[in-house]
Amino acid sequence: MPPTDQQQPSTVSLILIPFLIVAVWIIENYLFSGGDLVSLKTSVSGLLLYTFLSCILVGIIVPLIRIRAAFRAGAVNMFQLGFRSLRRTVAAVGLTILAGYTIILLMRVYGIGPGRDAGFFLFVYLFPTTIAATMIVWGLLGTHIQAYVRNGGVLVSIVTGVIMTALLFACSMTLLLASGRIAEAFPGYLAAGIVAALFFFAVRDIYATIIAVTCALVVIAGSVPDFSIPYSLAPAAILCSFLTFGVLLAAHGHFSRHYTTVKLP
Repeated sequence: MPPTDQQQPSTVSLILIPFLIVAVWIIENYLFSGGDLVSLKTSVSGLLLYTFLSCILVGIIVPLIRIRAAFRAGAVNMFQLGFRSLRRTVAAVGLTILAGYTIILLMRVYGIGPGRDAGFFLFVYLFPTTIAATMIVWGLLGTHIQAYVRNGGVLVSIVTGVIMTALLFACSMTLLLASGRIAEAFPGYLAAGIVAALFFFAVRDIYATIIAVTCALVVIAGSVPDFSIPYSLAPAAILCSFLTFGVLLAAHGHFSRHYTTVKLP
């Protein structure tokens, strides 16, 4: 029996609205940073404002409001979003941290990426950005794209989700961190986006994906020649990381209390 109009995926709710949210987020990022988020030009007030508006409001709260509507419509569930059990998340995050740290150390042997102190600073500094990027690119857009093309099969769903999210991730990170050298920086961010997309769709853990994306950005951003690190922003960066992560945990707690996904045998 062919599906009725009510059963057809909504292009507006699953494609148009998520794409508009991502577009607003990308434009907002560029207006705040001018392509130089990690630079000596960034001020404490500018970093705090960027974190509240771009990372927390548009990067987490707005996507989760849209995702809640998708939950109610049955298009997305907790597993697909990457909100998993505590035991599974701890295991996934632990393995991701170990793998990410090992890869960064190995790359340092070949002179790629930042040193230890710069690497730790960049990880904390970029953490709010990667939380927002993971939530809005994969948690929102990736799950909605896959829901829209679900009838085409697993292969179509994965390929479409990986291509679209990786391209938008690369555009957003290039404009946020390297707008002055787009041609040089875009391929690296695109490669990171493809790996992150495959990781998210395979592992389906939002926290492990955030760690993986942060490690990738640390290597890419820290590999720029003559890189200037704003160490004076370290206290503000730590505060921003705790605030952003706290909002994400609060959102996860809200969804866990109000929505349950049950696996059928």
